[in-house]
Amino acid sequence: MNTQESVIDLCPVAASRLQSAALLAVKDLQRGETVHLLLREEPSLMLQSLNLQLRHNLSWQISAEETGEWRVLIRHREDVAPRDLMDILSRDHQRLDELFGVSLQLVNAGKTSEAAPLVMEFAAGLKRHIQVENDILAPSFRIPDPEPVAIMLHEHDDILSQTANIESLFAGEEPVQAWEVSPFLAILSGVMAKHEHREEQNLFPQWDIALRMAAPEDRQALLTRVQQSLSNMPQ
Repeated sequence: MNTQESVIDLCPVAASRLQSAALLAVKDLQRGETVHLLLREEPSLMLQSLNLQLRHNLSWQISAEETGEWRVLIRHREDVAPRDLMDILSRDHQRLDELFGVSLQLVNAGKTSEAAPLVMEFAAGLKRHIQVENDILAPSFRIPDPEPVAIMLHEHDDILSQTANIESLFAGEEPVQAWEVSPFLAILSGVMAKHEHREEQNLFPQWDIALRMAAPEDRQALLTRVQQSLSNMPQ
């Protein structure tokens, strides 16, 4: 892993070019690297925009300098411990999305044998993720609006059914052909994207609020259980 640290002074950059200059400074940030940005204006909104463009891979700390400037320490998200329950779950969403995306690319290139182990890894991780949401989180919280939970549980059944069908195609005695499996992967890709968006926008924030109201020891115990379950570690 790289252990690189750099300081980039963006104070002289015109406001009209600041967003582009900041993006150029951090778009290739790798794990183990740290970038310090120096800016004239408070950068919270700009950083949120950058993070959206970069698939939520950034973590940052903002501090005000005595000179009146702002310093932002930016690291890769995976180098920083998750902040809360929503961060833990959305990180796992991203990990599964990346596995699935590589699998789909390989299948579309006709490399189904190379895709097979990644598809199986994705399926195993997806089952763990769904089990955490269904069996640990959903029963743990009483939230004002029960509809997002009901939608989640219904969609999970459909996603598990589609995933099982894809697994069966890759588990056959004969190597699966790309044309046999690619339509099912494409359908699941669309379903997963909509499902994850609904969870992250409508459900996870409610769970986070409910969790903050719990006693500190109970909150930490649940977060530890979730992280261990997602990583398939013994509890």
